[in-house]
Amino acid sequence: MPVKPPFKITLARLAMSQRRLISALGILVGLVLLPQAGIASLRFTEATGRAVIQPGADPSEARMIALEDALYLAALQGGATVDGFSAINTDTSLTDQVVVRPASKIMDYAVINEVIDGDHFAVTIRAAVGDLTQNKCQRPNINLTLFKPVFDIDQKIPAWAATFRTVLAEDVISALTTHSKFSVVNATSTVFAKSSLSSAKDAYDYSALTGGKISVGDGDFALVPEIQIKRQRIAGVLVRQESIAVTVNLYGYQGRTYAPAFVASHSKIIDIKRTTPLSLVDTLTRKSRHQLTAEMRSIVQVAIQSAVTKMVCQPLRARLNKGKDNKTESTLSVPFGRRHGVTQNSLAVTDQSDSGWTVLKIARLAQSEAQLVPLDPKRDISKLVGKTVEFMELSR
Repeated sequence: MPVKPPFKITLARLAMSQRRLISALGILVGLVLLPQAGIASLRFTEATGRAVIQPGADPSEARMIALEDALYLAALQGGATVDGFSAINTDTSLTDQVVVRPASKIMDYAVINEVIDGDHFAVTIRAAVGDLTQNKCQRPNINLTLFKPVFDIDQKIPAWAATFRTVLAEDVISALTTHSKFSVVNATSTVFAKSSLSSAKDAYDYSALTGGKISVGDGDFALVPEIQIKRQRIAGVLVRQESIAVTVNLYGYQGRTYAPAFVASHSKIIDIKRTTPLSLVDTLTRKSRHQLTAEMRSIVQVAIQSAVTKMVCQPLRARLNKGKDNKTESTLSVPFGRRHGVTQNSLAVTDQSDSGWTVLKIARLAQSEAQLVPLDPKRDISKLVGKTVEFMELSR
């Protein structure tokens, strides 16, 4: 049977019969009303699947069919793709086929109701629908501790250029402390040293207990600016060019562990003096001190923007710990809370394993801690202790 290639579905082509037209319109209208696929966060949805209980058959078989139907409907609510093709039979009659496929994934679900209604089994689920691969660059709050800048200055550069190390460092500090994305702790009088900052023994450290020791918590960043100014000289037969190479490096480290997180950097070579046989031209084309200052300070803004992008795109991840139990439920805890941008609508998703993804929702939220429970209350939380979770916002 010859088959034509896939084609775009149009109303004209589906107008061959009223029944086909009504079915196609139902599918297309449904797709318009459905949320779009490829969302950047998970969303909750509810769906009910139904199945007929066959005479003499085990109702559990109908339950599984109803559950499968509910999962399919829930996935469709996260978006769908429609494909079609036409086939010509041996009697030259044309048959059009429409295939509707979910365009999103069900990350986790919980059965919230199941009932036998006559000869039908109905199962209602609540599912988390989305696609983790696209959940990037969405951290709303960034807590940052800014440490003492490091300078690498060439002794052969002009004296006036050497003084700009302070100007550039102050620009970095000002840009970070006034940026809307950042909540900054200014520790620029403290040299960054991983060995002295380690929080492993803070419970027994006098400085830490009395508040005199700088400590960067889970989910936060430590940042160390570095300003480099190097001399460059090109000497030719007729032309001699003097320049300075200015680099602003921003080194970011994870809180608590102080493991390297990112490096944001920007460099620029700035011509400061040119000597040729045409001294008048050299004088007229020489940049003013104001122009040189503006060129050097522009480097800071580019480096800052790069650092912002890198920090916003750092996922909010943590290991699950056993939480505080109460009379009604057991929980898991993570050292992230409101100050990290976690809200009551946030979801945490475990790393994928043989059993798939596990979605956890917020049970209780504090400033620097969140208590989590699995979306499916039947899941054994003891098996989740120690797993890594990543936070994302829940879209409603």
